Amino acid sequence: MQTSLPTVTTIREIGKHDGETVTIRGWLYNLRESGKLLFPQFRDGSGVIQGVVVKSQVSPALFESIKTLTMRRSCSG
Repeated sequence: MQTSLPTVTTIREIGKHDGETVTIRGWLYNLRESGKLLFPQFRDGSGVIQGVVVKSQVSPALFESIKTLTMRRSCSG
């Protein structure tokens, strides 16, 4: 069985995909940390979007890996 890949969209158009899994292509613009939460901000040519990573909802390895990302690191996801 073939699985379909998520739709690729821009940050500007992300609102058109509410409730869907999508891929945005850009770079890490900023990363803030508040205890058990991480707030990565991503940027592409159309805007900026912020995500939230809750420590209890991801593996410890993934949480630590996100903390080591550097600014302007190219990302897709």
